[in-house]
Amino acid sequence: MKLKITLLSILIVFVSFSCRNDNTIQEQVNPLPTNIYYPPLVGKTWETIAPEKLGWDISKLNDAIDFVANNNSSAFIILWKGRIVVEKYWLNTNDETSNKIFSATKSMSAFLVGLAQEQGKLNINDKVSQYLGNGWSNENQAQESQITIKQLITMTSGLGDNLGYDAPAGSKWYYNTVAYHKIYDVLSAAYNQTNTQYTQQQLWSKIGMQNSFWDTEPGNGPTMSCSGRDMARFGLLIQSNGKWDGTTIMNDSNYFQNMTNTSQNFNQSYGYYWWLNGKNSYMLPGSSGTIFNGSLFPNAPNDLIAALGHGDKKIYVCKSKDLVVIRHGMPSNYPVTYALSDFDNILWTKLSAAIH
Repeated sequence: MKLKITLLSILIVFVSFSCRNDNTIQEQVNPLPTNIYYPPLVGKTWETIAPEKLGWDISKLNDAIDFVANNNSSAFIILWKGRIVVEKYWLNTNDETSNKIFSATKSMSAFLVGLAQEQGKLNINDKVSQYLGNGWSNENQAQESQITIKQLITMTSGLGDNLGYDAPAGSKWYYNTVAYHKIYDVLSAAYNQTNTQYTQQQLWSKIGMQNSFWDTEPGNGPTMSCSGRDMARFGLLIQSNGKWDGTTIMNDSNYFQNMTNTSQNFNQSYGYYWWLNGKNSYMLPGSSGTIFNGSLFPNAPNDLIAALGHGDKKIYVCKSKDLVVIRHGMPSNYPVTYALSDFDNILWTKLSAAIH
């Protein structure tokens, strides 16, 4: 009897050890990747990873996807460490469909300005008139000559919507898209190239934005049209601090940090054409200088930064979660107050519940 018990004990220990050993082997064979993946510059190849492998709550993730789908979206992509976790298309679109991203283009232009400065084409502390000559605004020459490139990219130019005098340069934050459009004239003059030429050379070709082109928005101002995947590529570039697959696209780390952090003394939640979450207060377009207390998106991670465009075009970058999230499409069903809708916060409430 004792012999049987001993043999049974040995068998239990052996099986238990084998199970532990099998689990250890399984963990070694299928660990989560630690590196950031970058899709090839040409073609459609893009590595994916299942949300189940990441330990995400699939039911809650599907709830977030349904929310996006039911709000006039055409594309929704979630990247984790560069790998596609979610990629959905609606409204007769696909991974090559490009549409205007409106003011989300601003954040791309901020990156282009940084590249131009790094290459010695301009300095953000230069006066705009140095590149555009006199008369590029409707201010008098003395007022106009004070405006710097940095004031354009921080929305502190002092210009009104008609490019006339509103305040001394650098004295207030005012979200001015008409003034912002002048940054492309500056870049074109600095490179002595068209918008398409310098953007193709400096950005699109370097990270494989294959379905992007310059377009016009209402009022004939410049805007990019991009596919959802191209938006995700740009977000991945920002998540990687200006690097792409071993190549440093932007070497100027000081500019990059300034671009993605509070850039002036008026609106804590604004960098160089980037929106910043997790600050103590924020100002919004069209709010007449009102300062709102609290974070821009209270239910999103504090370190989230965003390129935001009219009609709920979104490029969210969250380094703490290794995430890039993009949403393309028509305006959501949520009302807009001073260019901000509840779509962002509700989406991040749902995503935060799903993502561990």
